[in-house]
Amino acid sequence: MLDNIFLDTVKKYNLLKKKDKVILAVSGGPDSVCMFHLFCRMRERLKLNIVCAHFNHGLRKEADSDEEFVRCLCTSYKVKFVSAKKDVNNFFRGDSLEQTARRLRFDFFLQCSRYYKIRKIAIAHTRDDVIETLLMRIIRGSALRGMRAIMPKNMYKGMYIIRPLIEVDKGEVLKWLKDNNYSYVIDKTNFEDKFLRNKIRHKLIDELRKLNPNVENSLFNLSKIAAQDYDFIYRYAREKFNSLKSSAHNSIKLNLKDLNSLHPAIVNEIIRIAIENVKGDLRRLEFRHLEEIRDLIVNRPEGSIVHLPYLEVKKEENSISIKSLIL
Repeated sequence: MLDNIFLDTVKKYNLLKKKDKVILAVSGGPDSVCMFHLFCRMRERLKLNIVCAHFNHGLRKEADSDEEFVRCLCTSYKVKFVSAKKDVNNFFRGDSLEQTARRLRFDFFLQCSRYYKIRKIAIAHTRDDVIETLLMRIIRGSALRGMRAIMPKNMYKGMYIIRPLIEVDKGEVLKWLKDNNYSYVIDKTNFEDKFLRNKIRHKLIDELRKLNPNVENSLFNLSKIAAQDYDFIYRYAREKFNSLKSSAHNSIKLNLKDLNSLHPAIVNEIIRIAIENVKGDLRRLEFRHLEEIRDLIVNRPEGSIVHLPYLEVKKEENSISIKSLIL
């Protein structure tokens, strides 16, 4: 029963505790509506204080009616409703419409978190989303970090993002909604092949099933194993980073001798940690950039510089300096 899977997942990953305050991200689609009803069912049992947040992307003609659907749903269950609307097309600069929408959506969740003083945001990602995200990242050449796909719980700018449906199949969600006579809205763009995720969902996974009928389990397990392995590497690299770094204004220096004594996998992770500390994120950082920094460390003379997007990496006498070029 889906209620039990929900509770088991919450317990397994320590997602909730009694009397928690939680913001529910509800689009009106089947996954988020399922999550909404499960939280309402568990609200009294766990003494939860929940707020429903809906972000209207303004990308479809049905967007306003979807917002109204979620508003009415919240009214029916006496749940606080908050929404925001932004035309994502006005913020799109030609990189990724999906990424632009995600950034604006999470900015809204962050605003809600600060306004209501609630640090937990529940997102209705399912097991299917994990598998699709893993395949997207493999196709794009992701490293181990990216192969974790979607985590049950992670931190984002001071918020805890929790995903209590992470071990539930989409089919289970749809059946549960039908059995309980719960209505939801359909986003027709989920069936358009112009998005890579939809191509993976509707075409690639079907082809992979022909090679391995159990491919979804295999991919989901791969993601979990990658998460465990990466967690070990990250924790070790973080300890080393803290021991060999020194900080200055908008830059970090890493002790050269200590770096050269470490395994390349740990060096790469330390570089990622340093860049994230200096720049704030790892966007546009590619494996070729890490290889160039590695070559700088091992082979190039003192004074050599590697230019990365918004960053400068310089080899000094006893250290590597990573400096932000963002004003």
